[in-house]
Amino acid sequence: MKIRGFRIELGEIEAKLAQHEGVKDAVVMAREDAPGDKRLVAYYTAQEENAGAEAEDLRAHLQAQLPAYMVPAAYVRLDSLPLTPNGKLDRRALPEPEADAYATRGYAAPQGELEETLGRLWCEVLGVERVGRHDHFFELGGHSLLAVRLISQVRQRLDVELAVGELFAHQSVASMASMLQGRTPDTQRRDTIVPVRTGGTQRPLFLMHEFTGLDLYFPALAAHIDPDIPVYGLSGIPWGETQLQTFGGVLAYEIAMQLVGQDEEVEFVGLIDTSLPKLVENDKSRWLPQSAHKRILLEKCDIFWKRQAPAETDIEPIVRTLSGLRADVGSVDFDGLVRRCREKGVLHPELAAYSAGELWQYVDREVAHGHALANYTVFPISVPVHVFVAEERREDAPPLTGSLGWDEVLPWARLHCVTVPGDHLTMMEAPHVQALGRAISEAVCTITARQIPVLSEMSYQPLVTIQNGGAGHAPVFCVPGAGGSVTGFVGLADTLGPAWPMHGLQPRGLDGALVPYSSVEAAAEANLKAIDAVQSDGPIHLIGHSFGGWVVFEMASRLLARGRIVASLTLIDSEAPGGDGMVGKPYTATGVLERLVEAMQLAAGESFGIDAAVLRAQDDAGQMRQLHSGMVRVGMLPQRSTPDAMRGPARVFGTALRTIYLPRHPYTGPVRLVVVDDPALDVASNQLAQRETIEGWRRHAPNLCVWHVPGNHFTVLKAPHVQELAVWWRTAFEGRSEQEVANESM
Repeated sequence: MKIRGFRIELGEIEAKLAQHEGVKDAVVMAREDAPGDKRLVAYYTAQEENAGAEAEDLRAHLQAQLPAYMVPAAYVRLDSLPLTPNGKLDRRALPEPEADAYATRGYAAPQGELEETLGRLWCEVLGVERVGRHDHFFELGGHSLLAVRLISQVRQRLDVELAVGELFAHQSVASMASMLQGRTPDTQRRDTIVPVRTGGTQRPLFLMHEFTGLDLYFPALAAHIDPDIPVYGLSGIPWGETQLQTFGGVLAYEIAMQLVGQDEEVEFVGLIDTSLPKLVENDKSRWLPQSAHKRILLEKCDIFWKRQAPAETDIEPIVRTLSGLRADVGSVDFDGLVRRCREKGVLHPELAAYSAGELWQYVDREVAHGHALANYTVFPISVPVHVFVAEERREDAPPLTGSLGWDEVLPWARLHCVTVPGDHLTMMEAPHVQALGRAISEAVCTITARQIPVLSEMSYQPLVTIQNGGAGHAPVFCVPGAGGSVTGFVGLADTLGPAWPMHGLQPRGLDGALVPYSSVEAAAEANLKAIDAVQSDGPIHLIGHSFGGWVVFEMASRLLARGRIVASLTLIDSEAPGGDGMVGKPYTATGVLERLVEAMQLAAGESFGIDAAVLRAQDDAGQMRQLHSGMVRVGMLPQRSTPDAMRGPARVFGTALRTIYLPRHPYTGPVRLVVVDDPALDVASNQLAQRETIEGWRRHAPNLCVWHVPGNHFTVLKAPHVQELAVWWRTAFEGRSEQEVANESM
């Protein structure tokens, strides 16, 4: 049989229960005393009349040997098992469990108004008569759906936000009440860090929540990881138990990627039975916001009926009705769909107990995660990656290689596959979780025992000399825009003349092999180190185009704080940080490509002929082929090039678009801002956009000088417009030395 999607072997539970020294006979059955709330109940007789274990002892006995979903919620002691006249077990005569049948910790009544309120909420949600102040939510039969309901009820009754991580960390009424009472207005937030084990001398290990978001595997796994390793969890919001854990692994991979992008050291990345996303979720249309929640709800109903239909229920009419609702899903909103499901009797009893708002919350995070996976592009990383592969493959698992597809992205030199017992779900449960914990410990210890080579990213040198110039001028350092190259400043160097020393600071990752900088601060610091190697003192000029303006602004701020002279700071058509511009948004991979196509068409001055709807429907490889074809068509790339030629620039472009930057302190030196017209806007719209940009920069740079230059975002650096830009830039030094101008910034 199945409960909430898990296959349950009642005979196996009974056999394990009978092994307890205090148990004589044991029977386990699934009861549904409340509609939609099916739970396992164990009935047993004691070895002796006055002996036997309590519910808590039996639960602990089974927890050590069985997966959590096979551990009964209630334990009913009987003098003898009921029999039919024929001497067989009479299951219908087995009584409904009383409140004390659940695994409690010695009843103690809730104390104080808050504990009493929480106790009542727990009783309502769990369907029990009483809850002691020390009883644990999940030990009383709590599961993901009930956790969603409890969080919703706490929000409604107490007007406070409760995160699943807090529910996990404070499973008893007393503990939760104490946590809530200790809150201040500043702590009324959803904490995502769950301290699982804080002791240990080694570097901490962070566990990412799985697709279900329930995080119950944190303590089970941590218990079998080297005790000298501190363990923390990053939690999510709970939902159903039947989804793959791919999301948690991909999340860990991307976090590692962003840490490397900030030049932070990452020693270990472990993926627990995580498949390459595109091999398990590549249909982007499934996650369109206008229909995804409704479609997922109907899928949930279909799954629940097929796996957990009450006895003697004919599900064929239900399946046909669900299919009809699915075909007509566009004509109704989510609340209306829930009403139709109720009216037609196709909302499974396990879901029918919840309001439309609770059902929305139930599917919302799954929609968000599914959308993220379907629109995520996996790039290679220089950190060793361990993939812990379940030995048994589930029937519904996609056919994959031993590396679960990761060899398509990572070279085998950085990919380590470790087979562990169990399947995708049972590998996280006893007894298999012990082997998984040992495998992770061994992998971590192997890495820490040997000397970790310096990552390629850490040794990257961004400095590119455009022209050497003479000794009469301070050197000029230029940073290009998102996905751009320092070659974009060649025209400016030619116009300024050979006397000016010109250097470019190339963004990391354009080659497609290295991880781009994931923060303005990391890029700025790396650039300053490169400058110090060639010009450790004396004044310097800084010029940044577009996103490069943010980078040079941060560089100038750091130089000023260190007492270094900034001869001039110039921002070329760079949107203001913290504004509502194009940068700093959570773009999907497709969103990045759409923006990149727009930018490249503006740079080329003609259309690529790419249909936006067709582009969105393509997978990552197809999108890159369309971009490449368009750039070849207008002469931006040679015919002999391949689509992979733009993979590096597209990755750097996307990383920049998603970067959030807010300067910590105003820059007090002079700043020169160049603004240009956007050909896609009319005169009034251009004036409004430029005014917002200027006002935004003035908040960070009060000593701002603005100049309007002909051309657009890209042609401003090309002839003939670059000549006017160069003339304006040089006028700041007419009649004065660069040192005199530089002194204005001190």
